[in-house]
Amino acid sequence: MSNSEQTLRQEAIRRRLAGESRKVICATLNRATSWFDKWWSEYQHNPGTDFSNRSRAPHTSPQRVSEETQRLIVSVRQQLSLAHNRDTPYELIGNRAIIRNLRRLKHNEIPSGSTVQRVLAREGLTQPTGAGAVSAYYPWLNATAVNDVFATDLITRYLRSKEQVVHFHTIDHFSHAAFIWSSLNKTAQTVCDYVRKTWAFLGLPLLHQFDNESAFCGGHTHPRVIGQLVRLCLFCGIEPIFTPFYDPKRNYQIETFHSLWVKAFWSRHQFANLAEVKTEQPKFLRWYLHCYDPPALNGLTPAQVRRGVLLQPFEKVHQSLIPSGRLPITQGFVHFMRKVDASASIDVLNQSWLVHKRLIGCYVRATVDLYDQNLSIWHKSKPDQDWQLIKTRLFHLKEPIYDLLPIFAHNRTRCRDYLPV
Repeated sequence: MSNSEQTLRQEAIRRRLAGESRKVICATLNRATSWFDKWWSEYQHNPGTDFSNRSRAPHTSPQRVSEETQRLIVSVRQQLSLAHNRDTPYELIGNRAIIRNLRRLKHNEIPSGSTVQRVLAREGLTQPTGAGAVSAYYPWLNATAVNDVFATDLITRYLRSKEQVVHFHTIDHFSHAAFIWSSLNKTAQTVCDYVRKTWAFLGLPLLHQFDNESAFCGGHTHPRVIGQLVRLCLFCGIEPIFTPFYDPKRNYQIETFHSLWVKAFWSRHQFANLAEVKTEQPKFLRWYLHCYDPPALNGLTPAQVRRGVLLQPFEKVHQSLIPSGRLPITQGFVHFMRKVDASASIDVLNQSWLVHKRLIGCYVRATVDLYDQNLSIWHKSKPDQDWQLIKTRLFHLKEPIYDLLPIFAHNRTRCRDYLPV
């Protein structure tokens, strides 16, 4: 199977999760609805699927599983638990993940999910109650003014020539103002160039939210990595905040914008090349800012909400102060929303951090303080309760930490009710 086909399957499901209709998805991807239904069903039954072709190995054995298979089930589960794969949520150490690994190992006896669960239960390896809960309270960001919080995400689409284009979208949570830009790649340098254009267009935010895409977070290889985008945010006095792994609904504002962009822009054109995309983008952006009234704005356009607001600028004088090449680390805060896994841990910057067994299945916030070089873990159980500090750990970096330049200092207080430190 080609990587492009696998990518199309992933794109279809991502677009459906973002709210796009089944009909539009199939039309723009040139696929039958039966194709979509097959992979949507696959995702619903196995959210951890990699969308590759299914194995033709039998799913069940007519006989009781052998002792060898039972030992393999236990060993694979233990390895998955030890690995703490930072790209995978904790649910993927369950029976489906184990069966998937047995297939990859080309084991000749593939047990059913219920059989795997019985073996795990007998060995005391089942997850604690609550580890897979979907009803845990999530403390949403609270933007009370223009440019309090930006959210950025990317979405891939294909030109008429089948060449892939990466589209970067940013939205201001309060005014719903947006900025869009497209590229043929999503390297760290491209992402940094994009956010600089965004800040020049919209002004500097207090907080900038991203998901855990490698280009945003700095990659998933080295522990305690401080990537170029995070360094750029800190240098400009902005606090980056990362949403939980594989939890797109926590970034629903930008996902909603993706859907509108697809419906009002991408699906109405057949683009031959990137230049054509860039020619049309300003027209769409003008319409969105000055004519479109998002439901949350009660009849106002984003431009009307922002009219007369004094913004923190990001002009040529600011940009000229940013060093070329690898940026230094500037004092400030980096935040991570995480869901505590079955081992009572979270993954932050490619390192596992123990939280507490009573918080398994709950959302917590981890904040790295670059000046004091520590990592603090906080929990908020209900909307009307204050954040509770769970623990603080050292977070030492070998690089020097620099002071924020006065020109980037904010003249207003960020929302410390949401992010107390």
